[in-house]
Amino acid sequence: MKIGLTRTSSKMQKYTDWLDNYNLNYEILDYENANEGYEKILECSGLILTGGVDIYPEVYCDWENNEDKGKFNPKRDGFELNLLNLVFEKKLPVLAICRGMQLINVYFRGSLIYDLWDIRKVNHRKISDTEDRFHGITIFENSLLNKITGETRAEVSSSHHQAVDRLGEGLIINAKSDDGIVEGLEFADKKDKSFMLGIQWHPERNKDFNLPTSFNILQAFLNEAEKVS
Repeated sequence: MKIGLTRTSSKMQKYTDWLDNYNLNYEILDYENANEGYEKILECSGLILTGGVDIYPEVYCDWENNEDKGKFNPKRDGFELNLLNLVFEKKLPVLAICRGMQLINVYFRGSLIYDLWDIRKVNHRKISDTEDRFHGITIFENSLLNKITGETRAEVSSSHHQAVDRLGEGLIINAKSDDGIVEGLEFADKKDKSFMLGIQWHPERNKDFNLPTSFNILQAFLNEAEKVS
């Protein structure tokens, strides 16, 4: 079994260390070598979408702020959206983390809150370059996330300034932060669909990989990937 892992310029080693901790076989899918990435994902049994740079606003029908001009990576956006076309066609499981979850929402024609502080006056940014913020979330009962973690409450990391706004077509929210921000997504109707779980936090950055919001999620994803192998 081999897992596809999208390349990010933000703390990539955290993801590889996380997977290496479980001796997993993975392939890094690099937007700089898109055609090779499209070939490689077809050899994989699942896809992990990583966090990183904001999605280009025009992808979800917004406009870039003059202050943020040039901070986006449209090449990565296009690459990962095309990857999702291939993955959903092949019915591979998807675990989407932070930016990855936001990309899932955009893929299904949803939108994003451009900046949480400016628009909602809530702060979900990391505390510093080396320290994530943590906050409480409520996990909705009977959701896929609830069944995987066995939890209705959890403390999770927070290192983002954007979030899901208008929900994508066919998706449901499975968790929210205590200040009302979407923290998880999944398919509303899961019949005849592959496993897909979006989470706004970073399980790969947990100090304790055994927490249900880290270990259980990765294990559920791997269990689905095993079915493809």
